[in-house]
Amino acid sequence: MINVTDKTIFNSKKIVLLEESAKIITELKLKNKRIGLCHGGFDLLHPGHIKHFESAKENCDLLFVSVTSDRFVSLRKGSGRPVFNEQLRAYSIATLEAVDYVVISDFEKGVQIIETLQPNYYFKGPDYIGKNTSGINMEREAISRVGGEIRYTNDPKLSTTEIIDYIKNELDVKEILLVIDRDGTIIKNDDFLGKNENWKRELEYNDEVINLISHLQTKNKTTKIVVSNQAGVARGYFNTKLVEEINDTIDEELKKRGILINSWQFCPDVDSKYAEKKKDVINFDYDYVKEKTKRKPENSMVFDALKELGKDITKFNDIIVIGNQEDDKLLAKNINAKFIDVNEKKYKQMLIELS
Repeated sequence: MINVTDKTIFNSKKIVLLEESAKIITELKLKNKRIGLCHGGFDLLHPGHIKHFESAKENCDLLFVSVTSDRFVSLRKGSGRPVFNEQLRAYSIATLEAVDYVVISDFEKGVQIIETLQPNYYFKGPDYIGKNTSGINMEREAISRVGGEIRYTNDPKLSTTEIIDYIKNELDVKEILLVIDRDGTIIKNDDFLGKNENWKRELEYNDEVINLISHLQTKNKTTKIVVSNQAGVARGYFNTKLVEEINDTIDEELKKRGILINSWQFCPDVDSKYAEKKKDVINFDYDYVKEKTKRKPENSMVFDALKELGKDITKFNDIIVIGNQEDDKLLAKNINAKFIDVNEKKYKQMLIELS
């Protein structure tokens, strides 16, 4: 997802907070103004969106457009969406003459925004005429409950998803394998996260790395594998179930940010030679002490993930390992990949290394 760090650059007086917009609508209704509402993700603003807004404005006095927040667009559309974050999408719409106000909706469904704003008219495209999915039926019921009505514009349909699919499938897009370390890379924690009971409060995400992954998946077709050495299991600090719980927690946060990890792999073992050296200072769980392990820099976890996904490593245009340890660097060498060391680096620095 393309983010914006300085919101003041991409701001407009037309962009109003949810509570403010509800007050504005109430005041306008008292002046007998007819209020229209269009709602959606509106990712990659295109001529179909613009025509839809123009047609809606012809049938009301003032037009409000509610833009679905990033997290719900990502949950609905999946990896790589939205392309533009909510502030950029709202700003683009606010520049249009047909649109009077824009509000960012942090609701999962259109129903909640209808009930909050209570417009006179709720506009949908002609492809919704006669459609009887649960979503549109709930929106019809919601606009009726607030005393408004649903109206349909008569414009040609253009789809953001179809446009993105065309770009992905028809244009020359690289297919890249991303092999990503967890501790010290996706998250800043690098000292056996899970050893303490309050690990959820300790969990800290590395926004610089997450922005890099987001950039790579926006520009390319990516397969993303997280591989991590979890010697804390062999050391008796926590069990494999907790490792999986932590992975699930991180996975959910990444999904909210539009990043879908295709496979999570970890090795809970330590090798027997290391255990022999440290047995006097570490109380190992010998179920996880092995003669041979899948720990990085071994490439076994990568190939296990590719086998699960039905992928052939030779078919990728590029392979990139993102990590913070010497083990990650050696893993990159073992699979003939480019290595990005994330230690104390900003997003732009890593981007320069990639190019």
